[in-house]
Amino acid sequence: MRLDLYRVVELFRKSFSNSLSDKEKEKLDDVLQNTYLKEAYDQLSDEAFVLDKFREFDTYEYREAFNKLKTFQHRVRIHRWIAWGSSIAAILIMGFLFFYPWEHQDNVQKLAGVTQHIVPPGNNAAILKLADGRTVEIGKQPLELEEGEGSIVKYENGRLSYSSGENRAIEDVYNELIVPIGAECHILLDDGTEVWVNAGSRLRYPVVFRGEQRKVMFSGEAFFEVKKDSRPFIVSMDAGDVRVLGTSFGIRAYPGETDYTTLVTGKVCFQSKEDEKVILSPGEQAVLHLSGKLEKREVDVEEYVGWKDGLFIFKNKALSEIMKILERWYGVDVIFQDEDLKELEYTGNLERYDSINAFLQLLERLNEIHYEIKENTIILHK
Repeated sequence: MRLDLYRVVELFRKSFSNSLSDKEKEKLDDVLQNTYLKEAYDQLSDEAFVLDKFREFDTYEYREAFNKLKTFQHRVRIHRWIAWGSSIAAILIMGFLFFYPWEHQDNVQKLAGVTQHIVPPGNNAAILKLADGRTVEIGKQPLELEEGEGSIVKYENGRLSYSSGENRAIEDVYNELIVPIGAECHILLDDGTEVWVNAGSRLRYPVVFRGEQRKVMFSGEAFFEVKKDSRPFIVSMDAGDVRVLGTSFGIRAYPGETDYTTLVTGKVCFQSKEDEKVILSPGEQAVLHLSGKLEKREVDVEEYVGWKDGLFIFKNKALSEIMKILERWYGVDVIFQDEDLKELEYTGNLERYDSINAFLQLLERLNEIHYEIKENTIILHK
């Protein structure tokens, strides 16, 4: 059985705080079938054992441990972690310390003692603007309606989809998908192209693709899996166009920021409004700087498109850039009380569907940053 250490820690934590759902209780029962994990669970239930481990970790060098931890893939087999320590319980406690740094003075408080306000991740939500100007909220309930002449629009199981049937529209009919801060949406276009649209983005597209090309207008961040077709697929942005036939790629093109087009498979051409062009192969990225300079470079694509699969990946990323990404997804405002904190760089992975607190608590454990959460504002200071 393939296990995720971080998920095991979360199940243990919720069990000790009596906050497991029925489904999570079943998962915990499955986890405890593992002899080593059952022993760890029993040890963590022993107050004397936990106090002893906290005394050990009072003198632990967290930065060195984090630098070792970040070099490994996010998901690993549990037995690889066991080999690194004298007991799996000790390692699980390290996990608690990294992601849930409990306050302890003379005595250790209960493991469930998380007092900070929890900021949850974003969810599936968007506004669909129809051709006649009406707007429809999507994300909570299934939806089905007719748009244009015979085109059916459906929203179910987290995906918006279009199908034209036999009666294809004679005139171009456009819809616009508006994804707010703190949300995301997955859409299947009429030609079979799939788009994962990230927070703070807008996608305008024809209900039915007609003519010799398939063209959409876009602003924000999205991942495209373009259905192969003899007609080119064009993503038009303020700064330029991306032209493909059938491929998968990510775009980040927020107003007032540097634009990134990252190719995963196939081949694309990026053309700026100044008619500069670059052809990308898999693993390459087109960067259009605010100065107008167009650059092509090789990158680790997962760092730029990993969010689509539920993972933020940061590699030597400035904290200011990290927090800008997290602001959009978690729907928060971040205030730096000390400007030099913006320049701190971090490498590591963050589960997109975890609360933001896991990342903030790690920063605090590294003894570089403290934080406060006031409603939807996060204040970072030394």
